[in-house]
Amino acid sequence: MTQKEKKPVPIVMRFFHWFCRPDFREEIEGDLMEQFHIHYIKYGSNKANLLFIKEVMSLFRPSIIGNFNHLTHTNTMEIMNQNKRLATILAIAISILLIPLVAMNLTNEVNWSLFDFIVVGGLLLGTGLILEFILRKIKSLRYRILLGIVLFLVLFLIWAELAVGIFGTPFAGS
Repeated sequence: MTQKEKKPVPIVMRFFHWFCRPDFREEIEGDLMEQFHIHYIKYGSNKANLLFIKEVMSLFRPSIIGNFNHLTHTNTMEIMNQNKRLATILAIAISILLIPLVAMNLTNEVNWSLFDFIVVGGLLLGTGLILEFILRKIKSLRYRILLGIVLFLVLFLIWAELAVGIFGTPFAGS
């Protein structure tokens, strides 16, 4: 088959394959491709692709998508565990921020401004989200542990620099 004899393929076919339930895919794809080739002959490549996109988007509904398990390579339990970890990260960050807030009400030695809470909250949430990224993307336990230790060491050094200025940077605390 030469290059001119090959039938053109719409540009959004991968999107269609991603969302369409596997048991519906073959039949719907046949109808879509038939309609695409009619449009391709009648209107040309650009308009046929636009009409195909419109037809695929009109199919994007729950009855065609069905069960969402085929959309990802992760199972439902793994997704629930990841969401629990994110909630735990947020809870830990808030808990750590409550310590100076309570201490400010009990003693005059702790004196944080709103800016201090924002900076430390961003530092804690950023560290937590980076840790979550490491846990999701790194599969080797050895590398997870090593990167986690490095991450918390960096967190400790930044926190110490902001608090008391161990390196003497312009961001150093007093």
